[in-house]
Amino acid sequence: MRTLLLTLCGIGIGAGLALAYSARHPVPRTSSEAAGRAPLPTRRILVVVVGAGIVYLLTGWIAAIPITAAGMWFLPGMLGRDARHERELAVVEAIASFTEMLRDTLSAAAGLNQALAVACRHAPEALQPAAVELAERVEARDGTTRQALHAFADQIDDPTADLVALALAAASEHPTRDLAGLLSSLASTAREQAAMRTRTAVAQARTRTAIRMITAITVGLALILLVIDRPYLADYDSATGQVILLWVAGIFAGALRWLKSLAVIPSPKRLWTQRIEAGS
Repeated sequence: MRTLLLTLCGIGIGAGLALAYSARHPVPRTSSEAAGRAPLPTRRILVVVVGAGIVYLLTGWIAAIPITAAGMWFLPGMLGRDARHERELAVVEAIASFTEMLRDTLSAAAGLNQALAVACRHAPEALQPAAVELAERVEARDGTTRQALHAFADQIDDPTADLVALALAAASEHPTRDLAGLLSSLASTAREQAAMRTRTAVAQARTRTAIRMITAITVGLALILLVIDRPYLADYDSATGQVILLWVAGIFAGALRWLKSLAVIPSPKRLWTQRIEAGS
């Protein structure tokens, strides 16, 4: 009974640390998540709880419960693929392709709105379903073209999309003679943005590789000592040893967080937000 209570206390400590970290470092919600809350990852929570319990049974350390829980919860995101960059790169490349498609469609269309409707129906997957909604708004004449493009830019949530949407909004209100040339320039800009972000990702990958190596060596050494030289870690069996273990784990987590911050480059600010639109 006492062991069960201690286990539950350790799980509670780990959950508290996880909540505190999430509150201090909230994950920004993407445009796809804005419509509703993401479902609770029940399976992941169950795996973390079971993993923490197994490590506690193997070591007998209460401190191992919050340390294992925090590691299993946060390390996959820190050491895994950079999903945010992959999404941003796919969006920028899709915007470039969409802009070129729109430029080529203008020659056979009756105007900008018709060209937008046709191009949006065949937009790249990374721009769906925002492009389909843009086409429906333009065809249904639901508000002005500028409003439809602003809603499209908000859904894509990328500075390059803002640039293209702003140019198209200006062209819809003040017709230009060389809209095809403007679209070609925008497509070239999007291609350059994609190339720049790819070069940035290469530099970030070196830091992420260093983080993986440091984590793997540290965790691997701890596991080896637990298996082949358990008496070497006997000092951690005491209450003082548990406190020191938590302190060391906290320092290690802070160092990993600092290393991770070196590999993250803040995304550029958007060009067409609600505040800017109101000010304009």
